[in-house]
Amino acid sequence: MRAHLWPCLPLLFFASSGWSQSTIPPVIPLGIRSPYFNIWANSANAGHTWPNFWTTSILGWQGLIRVDNQVYQWLGQSGLNPPVANLSNTQLTPTQTIVTMQAGPMDLIVTFLSPIEPSDPVRQSIPFSYVSLDINARDGLSHNVQVYSDISAEWVTPNTDDIVTYSSNPTGSSFYHQIQLQSNQSLTETGNRARDLTAIIAMQTNPNLSHRIANDTECRSQFASDGRVDGTPPSNAVKMGNPFPVFSLAQDLGNITQTSSPVVWAIGGIRNPAIAYTTPSGKGQQRSPYYVTSYSDMSAVVDAVVLDFSDAKSRANTLDTQILGSASNISSTYSNLVSLAARQAMGGTELTIGMGSDGKWNTSDVKMFMKDVGISQRVNPVEQIYAAFPFFLYINPDYAGQLLAPLLELQDSPQYNQPYAARDLGPNYPSGTGDFAFHSQGYEYSGDMLIMALAHARYSGDGTLINQHYTLLKSWADYLVSYNVTPPDAITIDQVKQSNTTNLAIKGIIAIKAMSEISKALQQSSDATRYANLASAFADTWNVVASGGDHLTSSYGSGSTSSSSSSWALMYNLYADRLLQTGVVSDQIYSSQTQWYKTQLASANNQFGLPLDSGTNANLVNAGWTLFTAATATDNAVRDSLIASVWSHALADKNPLSLTYKVNSTDSLPTPGISSPGAGAIFAPLALSLTAKDIKVNPTSAGANGTTSGGTSIVGPVVGAVVGGLVLVVVVALGVLLWRRRKRRQQAAYYDKNYHVEAQPFGTSGNVVSYTDLTLTGLPLRSDPEGITLIQSSAPQNTTVYNPTLNPQDQSHPPGLSSKAREAMMGARFTTNPNPSGSVPSAPSTSAYSSSGPGSSRDAPTEVGSPDTNLSQSDVQGLRMEVENLRRVMQEIQADRVEAPPSYAD
Repeated sequence: MRAHLWPCLPLLFFASSGWSQSTIPPVIPLGIRSPYFNIWANSANAGHTWPNFWTTSILGWQGLIRVDNQVYQWLGQSGLNPPVANLSNTQLTPTQTIVTMQAGPMDLIVTFLSPIEPSDPVRQSIPFSYVSLDINARDGLSHNVQVYSDISAEWVTPNTDDIVTYSSNPTGSSFYHQIQLQSNQSLTETGNRARDLTAIIAMQTNPNLSHRIANDTECRSQFASDGRVDGTPPSNAVKMGNPFPVFSLAQDLGNITQTSSPVVWAIGGIRNPAIAYTTPSGKGQQRSPYYVTSYSDMSAVVDAVVLDFSDAKSRANTLDTQILGSASNISSTYSNLVSLAARQAMGGTELTIGMGSDGKWNTSDVKMFMKDVGISQRVNPVEQIYAAFPFFLYINPDYAGQLLAPLLELQDSPQYNQPYAARDLGPNYPSGTGDFAFHSQGYEYSGDMLIMALAHARYSGDGTLINQHYTLLKSWADYLVSYNVTPPDAITIDQVKQSNTTNLAIKGIIAIKAMSEISKALQQSSDATRYANLASAFADTWNVVASGGDHLTSSYGSGSTSSSSSSWALMYNLYADRLLQTGVVSDQIYSSQTQWYKTQLASANNQFGLPLDSGTNANLVNAGWTLFTAATATDNAVRDSLIASVWSHALADKNPLSLTYKVNSTDSLPTPGISSPGAGAIFAPLALSLTAKDIKVNPTSAGANGTTSGGTSIVGPVVGAVVGGLVLVVVVALGVLLWRRRKRRQQAAYYDKNYHVEAQPFGTSGNVVSYTDLTLTGLPLRSDPEGITLIQSSAPQNTTVYNPTLNPQDQSHPPGLSSKAREAMMGARFTTNPNPSGSVPSAPSTSAYSSSGPGSSRDAPTEVGSPDTNLSQSDVQGLRMEVENLRRVMQEIQADRVEAPPSYAD
């Protein structure tokens, strides 16, 4: 037997990890390359059932082999009812599903390869998969062999009344069938299926290749009788269903004992444009898959894919070896899980490029978009990106940054005016036109974004994003600071509605420390010190109020039944502390939590692991958060038990790998997260092995330093032309800024009056602030790091915590104010001593969300009101600062508009 017959590299791992047909998940991936190229099959019946789109709609994909005139079926469900090749083994790797079968005297190895290309964005962006056959005679004799595969029009639509058009296309290197809807609807989907998909089936050109387009019974019957397919196709527009038109390619191998090289079909699902996006200027943009930078037409793409199979397989084997080698060092069960998760994580994304104003592809404008597959279908859902981030950091941190880029870019534009991070880029993929609405999860998403921004910078070494969006990130950090250690009474991403959620609070504290590290990397030393001290002080308080004795409670606060020592939750947000190495959480917390999980695992009757918490989600498991938690365990036995519980459910689940499920049931949930890219969370333990890099800032990016450099600039020649306009702008701005000063004071007075904020002198230690809206029992009296001393409120037997917010669902502001006024009002929450004691810098007296930070491109979030003519020295100084910021913004705008476009290689 020749060595090339067997994909040895991945098989070695599975031989050692105990894969067998009895321990294979019921549903396995065949091809996952995009949200619309997402094909799965029943693992036990792959040879005689139809593959399915992840939503369970059928995809006609037939595979037949003819040995000595006898036809056997290796994929699909032909109406011919031929004998089915006997399935003997199935193996999974992160990029491949390998099925071993017997067709009469011949052994078949059927490999479904979905490439993951960590270092090649062009190849990664091409939504093609491969299916290959390696064939060997068990009896050592020569046999006459032909092979066949087809796809049906179901690949472009599930609706039997739709009309499809098609073509057959020979090229210099390949032959392919192309199918699409006659009424192609760009950037539209129905039932999660794209209405603009072009399906492709291709093979490399060879003298023994035959092809045909006809209804399913005609094509398959002809192959069964003749070992080939040919004939005149019908008109180029046919009805999709019953009979089903199929697009077939067959190859005659002649008399062989074994194949000298694999027989390969390439299957693709192309869309161009890939997504609609709203640029920061508010202009709509249709973005294309990144591969258009290298290939100008479909034939070029198909040829490149077909000719690349051998190298693609080699790269896939190398990647599989790397991932499985590292995973198997944790456990064999873990290597099984990462094999299910990898394709699913990457397959929920599309890598795109924008076109510049010069009509050329802008290679500096690369963005990745994720669909919330299996849950809400949103665009770039922050919580799923946060879950999947360990995978993208592990595969290629650049991809992680390209997922964050559109979220940061759109929220750092005049269109977005919320003081916290958005949930996504829109509710309906593939329309990423922005989500500017109020929502009640600002604390959670702001924490997510800060954590991911630092993680990307730290593991890529690229500080461009954090530099460009420094002021935006800082505003989110200040939003978190305003809540201290008391997260709002909001619905978390786990659908828990309660105030003072322990797990959510620590996410915010870690995120504040992440802002300190971002500031440090950008040499903003004052900010770095301030946020570090805030995080440290908040963590000290959190350690006291969150303790339930031997474990952390689900929440803390006066009168809350969930705050008793018996309440608990999976503290998966501790993972961010480990990933970022922030040191916010003490080793003792990790140890005590691990011991608590060990106790729960031993005592609880939960078949599929530990629930999310002891209250609202006591019957619900989240696979991603379980792996986050496993990665923080200080006892390997506890870690492995948590991993094994997720694998147990994967073996019992009748769906593609699900993210959420019941602790003791395989009953489907309304939104189980089937095939969700959030499965990238399974890579959480592996991501902790990554090495952090020194963060460097692209000298051409604008950000924390408020300047740009690099490239050929023609600013000088046009300065004179804009001076007059700039002077006028400054004059108007001065008037506007005076109005803002007046309005800030009015809003601060309103807030003081209506929201119980009282400031009074207290010796030399700083101002004393009493908040009576929210009280917690047993909190220590301490000096607030912002120069505020916390005191006993008028409420009996309660010590107040610095948290001047109301329920975010009540919008955290007085009714009737605009979003800009709300942000200014929030700035008024920071009441500080002008000369606080200690080394911690005091909080700014203006809004926490103002544009006074370095490099700002955002307006100060205040309303225009009547000018205040009584200016103090501090007012004048503040005006000077804001005029300086305006000057910087004008410089940035000029640089953006007058710099020469980048050059492009031929």
